[in-house]
Amino acid sequence: MQSELIHLEAELANIELENGHSEDVEKVAFQVSLFDLKESSGTENDLQWRKSLEIREKLKEYNDALLRHASIGRLEKPSDRNTEVLREWLDRKEGGDFFLRGREAEIWDCKEDLVALSHQEGGKDCLSWWISNRLVPWYHDRWGHRSKKYRSGSGAHWNGVWQYNEETIVRLANAVSTFLSSLLPTTSILVLYFVKKPVARLAATMLFTALFSLTLVTVAKARRIDVFAATTA
Repeated sequence: MQSELIHLEAELANIELENGHSEDVEKVAFQVSLFDLKESSGTENDLQWRKSLEIREKLKEYNDALLRHASIGRLEKPSDRNTEVLREWLDRKEGGDFFLRGREAEIWDCKEDLVALSHQEGGKDCLSWWISNRLVPWYHDRWGHRSKKYRSGSGAHWNGVWQYNEETIVRLANAVSTFLSSLLPTTSILVLYFVKKPVARLAATMLFTALFSLTLVTVAKARRIDVFAATTA
C-alpha cells in the first residue's frame, strides 16, 4: 500500500509539472488556487483533481490499516499453558475429538499467529502467574482431574473442560502476599536477635533485604523505583 501511495504521488507530481508549464491559463491556476482546482471537477481538465482525490482515498485506507495493525499489535499472546490445554482438548476424545479436519486442524500449530482477547496474563504479578501456570496445572494433573467435575453441557464444545475460578487464584495470591508481608519483617527481627556477631548480623541484614526486594518484585509487581525506595527505607 505504501508503494501504491508513492506511485500515486509521483503521478500527481508529473501532472502538476505538466499543468504548471501548460499554455492553458486554467491549468496553471491549479498550482496556486485550490478553488480553481476543485472547480475543474467534471471537466476535461480535472485530471489533477481526480488524482488528488485518489491519493486521499488511498491515504485514508492506509491510515485505517495502520491503526488496525497497531490495535492488533497491542493484543497479548496466549500463554503456553493455555495453548497446550486447547490443543490437548482438541485431541481428546471426550473433548474436541478431532472435529477439525484439513487445513482447519493446522491453525493452532503456529503460536506466533495466535492472540488472546483477554488481558489477564499481562496484568498478573509473578506470584499469580506462577499459581495459574505452574501450581494449578501441577495440582490438576495429580488430584484435580479426579475430584473436580468438568464442565459439560448440551454443547459438545464444552465437554471435557475443567474450570478453575480465577477469583480463587487471586485470593490465594493475596493470602500468600499478606502472609509474606507479615512473616519477613518478624523473621528478620527474630534472626537478628539470636545473631551476636556484628559481621554475621550485617550478612543477615543483607540477606533479608535482598529477600524483601525479591518479594516486592515477585508478589507486589513493584516498579524498580518502588523497590529502591522500600529497601532504602
